Amino acid sequence: MLAWVIAALSAFALAWSGFGSQIEQQLQNGREILLQKPASGELVLLEIDAKSLREQNKWPWPRSLYAEAVDRLDAEGAAQIAFDIDFSSQSSAAQDAAFAEALSRANATVILPTFLQDASLGSAAQTESLPIPELRKNALIASVNVHPDGDGQVNNYSFGTKTAGMPRPSLPSMLAESSGHIEHSFLIDQSIDQSTIPRISFGDLLANRPLPIDLSGKRVLIGATAIELGDRYPVRRYGVIPGVVIQALAAETLIQNTAVINLGSIPAVLLAGLILLALMRTFKAKKLTGAVIVAGAGLFILLLALEALHLATFSIVPALFLLGLFLTLRKFFHTSMDLKTSRYFNAVSGLPNEASLKEFVADAEDNPIVVLRIMNFGDALAMSDTQSRSQLYQNLSLRLNFLAAGGKVFHMQADTFAWVVKDDYMYDVEGHCQTAAALFQAPFLSGAKNVKLNAVFGISGSSIDTAKVAADHAAAKGLKWSWHNEETDQAIGLRQSLLVDLDAALQNGDISLVHQPKWDLQKDRLAGSEALVRWEHKEHGRVSPELFIPLLEGAGKIDDITKFVLQHTLDDLAGWDRVKPGLNCSINISAQLLNDSKFVQAAIAMVEASELPNTQITFEVTETATLADPDTAVLALERIRETGIKISIDDYGTGQSTLSYLQRLPADEIKIDQSFIRTMADDNANRILVQSTIQMAHALGLKVVAEGIEDQPTMALLKELQCDIGQGWHIAKPATSADFYAAWVVQGQASGASSAQ
Repeated sequence: MLAWVIAALSAFALAWSGFGSQIEQQLQNGREILLQKPASGELVLLEIDAKSLREQNKWPWPRSLYAEAVDRLDAEGAAQIAFDIDFSSQSSAAQDAAFAEALSRANATVILPTFLQDASLGSAAQTESLPIPELRKNALIASVNVHPDGDGQVNNYSFGTKTAGMPRPSLPSMLAESSGHIEHSFLIDQSIDQSTIPRISFGDLLANRPLPIDLSGKRVLIGATAIELGDRYPVRRYGVIPGVVIQALAAETLIQNTAVINLGSIPAVLLAGLILLALMRTFKAKKLTGAVIVAGAGLFILLLALEALHLATFSIVPALFLLGLFLTLRKFFHTSMDLKTSRYFNAVSGLPNEASLKEFVADAEDNPIVVLRIMNFGDALAMSDTQSRSQLYQNLSLRLNFLAAGGKVFHMQADTFAWVVKDDYMYDVEGHCQTAAALFQAPFLSGAKNVKLNAVFGISGSSIDTAKVAADHAAAKGLKWSWHNEETDQAIGLRQSLLVDLDAALQNGDISLVHQPKWDLQKDRLAGSEALVRWEHKEHGRVSPELFIPLLEGAGKIDDITKFVLQHTLDDLAGWDRVKPGLNCSINISAQLLNDSKFVQAAIAMVEASELPNTQITFEVTETATLADPDTAVLALERIRETGIKISIDDYGTGQSTLSYLQRLPADEIKIDQSFIRTMADDNANRILVQSTIQMAHALGLKVVAEGIEDQPTMALLKELQCDIGQGWHIAKPATSADFYAAWVVQGQASGASSAQ
């Protein structure tokens, strides 16, 4: 009964907080795929697409073009013509008059958009942007305002808005000729397959080409779908799509009468709680788990049936959370009662401690041990009291215990937890760790607060202590997890030794420069190189940059080595330029240096002091570096780019940047990460991702560099996809400055081309 009470209260808290909305959305997307249906065909989308823009070769368009469109649509028998285009400002008198005359002679009903916007930056007051007066005389007015949810997605649409007491029906409700309470919203039916909405290119209409669709009696919606024009919003199922497509989906929802009532999450939680009480009274302990699982499946089937019949929908995650948490708590309580004495508990969290783990390991000696260290646990504890800390520990344990043998998670120190890997994961420990890391992507509830925890994992097949060492090794190397082995012990000692040797290495020439060629795939010639740093240690041999660069960053010396690389690059390129002018060299800039204004100024001064044009130097910054502090990164990159130095976004695709964010960055090129390039010839998903990235970058005026080319098929495919620059071992491995000069600069293009085949 205690498990029921805690699960019910937690489910109500979950419903109230909205936590779990991402899972809810994924489940809803899955149901919509199951219930997918085509568009009605009554609504036709007239697209201002990329083809139309190319044919007109200008933007914005003169309003006489819209007049021509109205005339032809009217002649084709369209019943309604709706615009999702702003006509709130005057153009030329002749153009406005031409459009107004077309509206006056149209037999079709013409709908023009109005929208609310802030009167000024930071103002609470709003103003309505209506079409100019002469256009309003012979047209209806409809609101096109979208209202994103709390997560920024547009999944609901209003029946209208009210401005200064004046009700304005929304464009979808007017197109569908559907009424609803003004300012009330309906859920957009995303089970409608947006690809089945009939579409016509605006360019085909203007060119009087035969239309693929009979427009008699149809409702025509006109708006922009070209990526260059922006006006794109994220929706739950389809991702980022043009605003006019959202308007069309909303109108289709009303046309097909599939807008349903959203009951929210509370009714489902109440129903799940009552079902659980009935099951507890009906089934004995051994059969209760199966009965609860069946009840959860029944709730999902009920939801699917209500949505299929267009009766209602509700949020199911809190209800399923109640059932799942009940089973978890019940198992946890049974486990707790099995502990022999209180000395096997952590006094603060109530979880079994290291002494209990040692006894548990004795019974599962063949199973690996995982030690979890929480890197920011001090911050989390500072924000909590005794009660919320206990809740935090319990929530952490609940999230991890399905990974652990016997469902037991052990609390050894304040920031250290451990468990023994259950038998199911014995032969896939890497997959086990990936699952464990994924559990930390969402925040943890600590009292009334959500706490984000950063964790690393150490794994050992021998002892608890060596698992701790492996966790420390993972933390030091910036890894999510690490196995303990002899290499781990050697790496720890190596890092300590290298920290001592850094200064001497910079002074005595142990740190040097190599260049990797960058090949122009379209012109089939050398484009330049990327400068890479190497450390040949007298005792340890070649030291990987993945090891010593983080050491330099931690020691505050990354600016020194970056200036070293930049100066040597400038010297090398100056010599090459006299033989083969116009080559470009790129160097990597650490994330922390974008925040260092003194370094940025010094780097710019070094480039400007050279005899080369600034445009022959490219600074590469990682995508994740720009995402860490976007405002600071943008300012630093703008300052660099103003001098003519090129900017490249390295490792593109490994972060979470969006199209709108990429548009904001002052960049000249993006560099697609090698993890996508290496497998694109055989992996259709990666090939599509690379192709769409190239198309998107070119639409934004950016060049594309592909790194990690390791074979001829990949290189040929990239050339076919119009990728600009290639880099990888198939073209050439990094070479010393002298070797690069001899093989690529002096011998010229013929030698390079041969090497790149």
